[in-house]
Amino acid sequence: MKTKSEAILEDNDALNNPSNETEEQEQSKSKRILNTVINVILVIAIVVAVVATYVSFVSTSGNGVPNIFGLRLFSIQTDSMYPELMPGDLVVGTNVKDKGELRPNDIITYWTVIDGERVLNTHRIVEIYDGGGYWIFQTKGDNNTIEDPLTVHESEVVAQYKFRIPGIGKVFNYLQTSTGFLLVVVLPVFIFFIYHLVQFFRVLFEYQNVKNRIKYEQERGRTEDLIAAHAKAEAVREAERAKMEAEIREQLRAEMMAEMAAKEQSAEQTEQSEDNNE
Repeated sequence: MKTKSEAILEDNDALNNPSNETEEQEQSKSKRILNTVINVILVIAIVVAVVATYVSFVSTSGNGVPNIFGLRLFSIQTDSMYPELMPGDLVVGTNVKDKGELRPNDIITYWTVIDGERVLNTHRIVEIYDGGGYWIFQTKGDNNTIEDPLTVHESEVVAQYKFRIPGIGKVFNYLQTSTGFLLVVVLPVFIFFIYHLVQFFRVLFEYQNVKNRIKYEQERGRTEDLIAAHAKAEAVREAERAKMEAEIREQLRAEMMAEMAAKEQSAEQTEQSEDNNE
């Protein structure tokens, strides 16, 4: 609770220093803008991290290929499909339920063996053979002079090419490395957690400071009330003492006047008796 004098002093300070309030408002606005920018950046990083984690580790289906909402994602590693596809492109394809719908000139992604290793490859269909109950596809890279040495069984077909995103395949590859996962997934999540933890404790400390300030003001207000009550009681007692003293003085004055009157009367009676004797 503020006394009247303190309120007047604060009002005078506010009138004498109008720039302080403006500076505080500008600082508060700057802090809000900074917090908003940081939150947006961190949220974007978290979204990228979640998508990267989902694509790289969670969303693999039975054929071991990442997919998002039915879209299969692949990164082009070589220039065998130049100029249609470039190294570093991110290829987006869809699952082919009926392999009989594929036609020559379609681009497909499939499992094959290159240099003794089972890998995904994206080439164009040049011939289709009926294997008697299943389909066999002959493929070839647009930039290659010869057809692929191994044909593709329909069970090895993963997706049919739909479109590409230039350059994003490099990011996709990087996210699948341990370093990329650490920098793009773990680090943003850690920063996001630390930032909001600091924000939480800052708000908590501010709340405690405000709470303590209010408690202090309340205690100070109660103390001032006690002082005011004590002063009022002292004033009442002082008034009662003054009234009592006035009554006592008036009573003494009356007694003195009565005593003086009695003495004067006695003296007159004495003089009269002396005169009578003479």
